[in-house]
Amino acid sequence: VPFDKGELAERIMKDVLPTLTTREPVVLTYTIRNVHRSIGARLSGEIARTFGAKGLADKTVTLRLHGSAGQSLAAFNAPGLTIELEGDANDYVGKGMAGGRIVIYPPRDSQFASDKAAIIGNTCLYGATGGTLYAAGLAGERFAVRNGGALAVVEGVGDHGCEYMTGGCVIVLGETGLNFGAGMTGGFAFVYDKAGVFADRYNHELIDIHRITGEAMDAYQVFLRDRVSEYGEATGSAHARALLAAWSETAGHMWLVKPKAVRIETLLVESE
Repeated sequence: VPFDKGELAERIMKDVLPTLTTREPVVLTYTIRNVHRSIGARLSGEIARTFGAKGLADKTVTLRLHGSAGQSLAAFNAPGLTIELEGDANDYVGKGMAGGRIVIYPPRDSQFASDKAAIIGNTCLYGATGGTLYAAGLAGERFAVRNGGALAVVEGVGDHGCEYMTGGCVIVLGETGLNFGAGMTGGFAFVYDKAGVFADRYNHELIDIHRITGEAMDAYQVFLRDRVSEYGEATGSAHARALLAAWSETAGHMWLVKPKAVRIETLLVESE
């Protein structure tokens, strides 16, 4: 019987409590529906209350979800918590994310192309300070607004992506909407621009864009390829596999996006 609105969060807390005492890794599986909101937030709060800002060791708690998640999935996600969703999610995924990992991908038996279909809603990763978000599909508008430290890989975003971003790294393996990077003062992004339209879509006030080809940009190619490879392994994205298989061509269509006030030589150092 599917859990009602508040029951899923209660069940997760009950199932995870022993691990909060022993710190032994646990993997738990649940079905989720769009009436289930802020799943993971209460658990992250308990992790922070018990272990502080450092949270738990990586992948101590893994929640494997199946279905369509309601708003604010993995809000305030704490270090040590991995939330993996086979399905899709609504707005505010990873809001205030502090650590851990969120992995979202379409049903394994789906036939549609992930880079042509929405998988998460608007304003995802808002105000994040750490952690990793991998979403095998398109994100809505205002993706990674005020991101201050999270790493994210998605296959396309709507308008106002990376608005007021101050840190972290966002990798967009597809097109963006308008006004990308408005008010962006920190962090950096990569955008795959095969159609050659990105130059007319980013906000020119505070950021500039650079190609990553040439010997001087080798470190950025290595960084980007490693992240896309990790993303492909985590999500099973066919789009990521195709980009990796033709990497020389892929790299030629990539833009590195950074704040004008930040020297390009310092970006990878600051991201460590």
